[in-house]
Amino acid sequence: MAEPRLQGGRTTGEDARRLPDHVTTPLLSLITARSMDEDYAHVAQKRAAAGLEPAPGRPRPHWTSIAAVALLGVMAAVVAAQTDRQAPVDELSRAALIEQIERRSDTLDALQGQVGELTRSNAEAAVNSTRTQGQLDDIQTRLRRVELVTGFSAARGPGVRLTVQNRPDVDVNDEIRDEDLAFLVDGLFAAGAEAVAVNDQRINLLGGIRNTGRAIHVNGRPVNPPYVISAIGDPQTLQARLLQTSQGQEWFNRVNFYGFVYEPENVDDIRLPAARERVLRDVIELNADPDGVQDGGGSAP
Repeated sequence: MAEPRLQGGRTTGEDARRLPDHVTTPLLSLITARSMDEDYAHVAQKRAAAGLEPAPGRPRPHWTSIAAVALLGVMAAVVAAQTDRQAPVDELSRAALIEQIERRSDTLDALQGQVGELTRSNAEAAVNSTRTQGQLDDIQTRLRRVELVTGFSAARGPGVRLTVQNRPDVDVNDEIRDEDLAFLVDGLFAAGAEAVAVNDQRINLLGGIRNTGRAIHVNGRPVNPPYVISAIGDPQTLQARLLQTSQGQEWFNRVNFYGFVYEPENVDDIRLPAARERVLRDVIELNADPDGVQDGGGSAP
């Protein structure tokens, strides 16, 4: 059998006659006919069961079938109308959704850029913090060192303790004076002592050892014999180095000449208090030329 031929997208009349009826019959007519045939068959079965003769002639369509077909047509029309009306709304919703997605994508890109900037800023801040912390640690170390040397912070460590006093029945003119103790203290600093105190009076830059009559004052406070000089430093070398300094040699010359009683000892743990803070009332700055010669006076703020 020859294959159906198409003309303009449709089958020819001869080919159409060869197709089954359910293919060539319009859909609405096919639904109506089939629903009617089913009703006829149902009625015929009921008449046969009752022993009646089949109804003569072609039966008329049942009204329920017509109503069902009409309802189906109305529903199809309504669905088609709603689909047509909904199409523009769906298109607008899709366009709005696409626009919102693009806008959110731009916002996300901007936020990602900010995150990158903040990450770099945090890295730079961490580097600067580490550098600043190192500088701060160095400054604190230098500050503690300056406070230790100047005497304005308490000190603790091993060192030597020297007890000095006059010989028995000493003449007034041969008693220990401020300059004698000054030679001993200066010699200890020159030998490497980190901190020195006389009778628990810490030696510092703003203090000093002075005679007032027969009494010796350290930092403006009187001290009485025996004089106990405590020095923090290396106990293994401090006394030997004291003998090598010019101040130490002068001190021992006076010990031998005046007969001072001198008792040294090494101590594993010495605690020295901080010096009292004194108000700096004025400062005089002297100008000097490159050769070190003072050039007159200065200023006193």
